[in-house]
Formats: sequence, structure tokens, C-alpha cells
Amino acid sequence: MDLTVSPAQYEAVRGARHLPDVLNKVLDGATRPKGGDRYILHLTYEEATALNELCAWNVHTDASGAVTAESKVFDDLVKAILTHPDY
Repeated sequence: MDLTVSPAQYEAVRGARHLPDVLNKVLDGATRPKGGDRYILHLTYEEATALNELCAWNVHTDASGAVTAESKVFDDLVKAILTHPDY
């Protein structure tokens, strides 16, 4: 599956604690369309699942149950993976 991510999402995953080697390789292999400001991650199902789990671990909520502003980037990635037609 090809997942398009923003630079902020790319950097958030790159800076996540305990980034597995398999996801580090996915990030290293990301492509950027000519003139584009996005990254395209080329993921197998297993890599997409690993990315989903990593992002889910980094989603935090406040006392009311709302996703915190700091972790919204990860929450958006979880939603993008789960709703991707190739997942």
C-alpha cells in the first residue's frame, strides 16, 4: 500500500521512541513527488500494521477523552491507515 503523509507526520514517526528497524527502512525508502510537499510511504500489510501500532501507542487523550494537540498527528495517521482502501 502507498500511504501519503505530510512532512509533520513523517517527522513525527521518524522521531517516535522505539522506532522499529522495519519502519526506519520504510521511512528511508519514502518518495516525494516532484514539486510535492508530501511523502509517499510504500508499505506491506505487515509494515502498515506496525506503523498503525506505533502511532496508536503515541495517541494520548486529555481528561475529557479528547486527543491531545501534541498527539493529533499520530491519531490522524491511525485513521489514514485504518481507512486506506488497500489495508
